Amino acid sequence: MIGFSALSSAALADASDELRFRRGELVYSEGEIATGAYIVSSGKVKLVASSSSGKTLIARVAGPGDIIGLSAAVAACRNDTNAVVMEPATVAYVTTDSLYRLMSCYPDISMWLAEQLSIEYFSLCRELSLLGLRRSAMAKLAKLLVGFVENAECKSGEVRVKCRLTHEEMAQMIGTSRETVTRLLGQLRNAAIATVNGSTLRINDFEHLQQLTH
Repeated sequence: MIGFSALSSAALADASDELRFRRGELVYSEGEIATGAYIVSSGKVKLVASSSSGKTLIARVAGPGDIIGLSAAVAACRNDTNAVVMEPATVAYVTTDSLYRLMSCYPDISMWLAEQLSIEYFSLCRELSLLGLRRSAMAKLAKLLVGFVENAECKSGEVRVKCRLTHEEMAQMIGTSRETVTRLLGQLRNAAIATVNGSTLRINDFEHLQQLTH
């Protein structure tokens, strides 16, 4: 994560409007022309793409420090996802004109925005890999769970992280049904590999879980 100078932080704050959202509300809608980007200050926002047949796919879950809608804002094109609030969230809205002005005046902000575009691109490539390759549903779910704990600390041989996704949301991230996710999580629990209990993901055998991703 690229750090800002005090001057850049102040300039970014001055150029932003703080917006608050409740769970289930839309930060922006798929198909509308982007007029700016949104920096998540608190809470979580899921980016959901939908098809004409009504199927939905969660492309990314953004948390504090992430910026969403950036590529559409920079290109002044239509948003390709709905940004749905998963839990009460505060975001800072920055117009496209302000983004360009900040990029021209503050090199560290420009570098940060480039970093965020790279993250957005990487997330898209990861989702395409997850869905496009001929992996089993278990391999896709295992890969998703492994991705949740990349930066977690091991405690007493276990890995524990917060996982606020419902079974339906996990299914939308890997392109399968909620029933399939529930069944596969049951298999992982019975094999003492991983357990999702409420909002906590506990992995007992991380090596085994990684093997299941292939």
